[in-house]
Amino acid sequence: MKHGVSAALAERAKKLSDFVRRRVTINRAHLARNRNKTTRFVAVSGSSAKTTLCRLLEHVLSGTGSTAAQISRNTMPAIAPFLRDLGDQHEFAVVEVGINGADRMLHLARLIRPHIAVLTMIQLEHKKGMPDLDFVAREKGHLVEHMAPGGMAVLNADEEQSDGLARRANGKVVTFGQTDKADYRAVEISAGFPDRLSLTISNADLRLELQTRLVGEHFWLPVTAAVAVAHQLGVSPKTIAERIASFEPVIGRCNVLKLPDDRHFIMDTYKAPQHSLLHAFEIARTARATRRRIVLGQLSDTTGGGSTAYRRAYRQARGCADEIIFVGDHAHRHNAPAEDVESGRVFDFKDVREVADHLRQTSTPGEVVLLKSNCSLHLERAALAQVETVKCWGQVCKLKTDCKKCGLYGLSYESHLGNPSARPAMPDPSGV
Repeated sequence: MKHGVSAALAERAKKLSDFVRRRVTINRAHLARNRNKTTRFVAVSGSSAKTTLCRLLEHVLSGTGSTAAQISRNTMPAIAPFLRDLGDQHEFAVVEVGINGADRMLHLARLIRPHIAVLTMIQLEHKKGMPDLDFVAREKGHLVEHMAPGGMAVLNADEEQSDGLARRANGKVVTFGQTDKADYRAVEISAGFPDRLSLTISNADLRLELQTRLVGEHFWLPVTAAVAVAHQLGVSPKTIAERIASFEPVIGRCNVLKLPDDRHFIMDTYKAPQHSLLHAFEIARTARATRRRIVLGQLSDTTGGGSTAYRRAYRQARGCADEIIFVGDHAHRHNAPAEDVESGRVFDFKDVREVADHLRQTSTPGEVVLLKSNCSLHLERAALAQVETVKCWGQVCKLKTDCKKCGLYGLSYESHLGNPSARPAMPDPSGV
């Protein structure tokens, strides 16, 4: 009994200590942000395209001035220390802002107080905490309500919520999109793989023809938003075009692995919200290839067993590829017609290792393989295993890092259990 009471008191003390530490960090971040009078802050939120847009903005803006960035780790525990430690020597700071429930954006917006606030799109994601589009728009909208004096909101004109968000903005509003009413309009969009995305962006003061290294037409959105932000910040059109042309795809967001025999793996393996599936499948549909294959892993924000989501995903993928492969705990839920299964149009496997073996044994020169999943499955291993020795085949990994970045895929999962610090000591190559 005494031991149980002591343990409970120790746990309460730890929670209190952690709370105080968090509050001190946030308070110091507020002080640092208030003192910083030189850095121009760009905050980016939205249901998708945040990370690519932030990486692209970091790349473009660093071509004209010192740029700091906080990307991917996009919630208060990461953003507050970033702002606390950020000096005023930077001309720009790019901050990715993510939320999964009520009130989180309000606190983040009040802390960051961006000079430019970008909302990429309003879609359903994190449905447990944000159940409908009105809820998502209401929460995301706090970012444009709490901009710095003279701030600017950059909004997606193609979204029906954009007018309501514009009314909430406490500063100037600039829009981007494909619609005629957009201030920065994307036209002449083309990206049939192996060609990379090209597009033209027109503005009252600008017409910019762009060639990118990105795969897929849907990347028009972060590119156009980045042009709008950079142009409004005074970056020259020449610099914008040159920096966009040299920008490489973000790992896990449709980066490409080219294999012998002109085989290509397109790895969209970090996120898989249901609203994004058709954009990814369209890459396969428009690809010029001897065979087009889609490997579909773990979908995000499915309810119950997710049967409806996986059945819908199969129907969408069927018209875009010659072969569809499902993998994971829900692989059997595609409900494909018997004739598709018997003809080899669709396969399902329990784990990624089986998929890797299937892809290797049935490869065809000139084929394109699209991998689509959220990061929990680490589906990128199916591509890596075509050219490297992969020994890490754990079904559940604690790390959200791409396997190539992690670097532990050459070791068995049991040897590290998703903990980079557990990497075994490598033998001395000298033998001494």
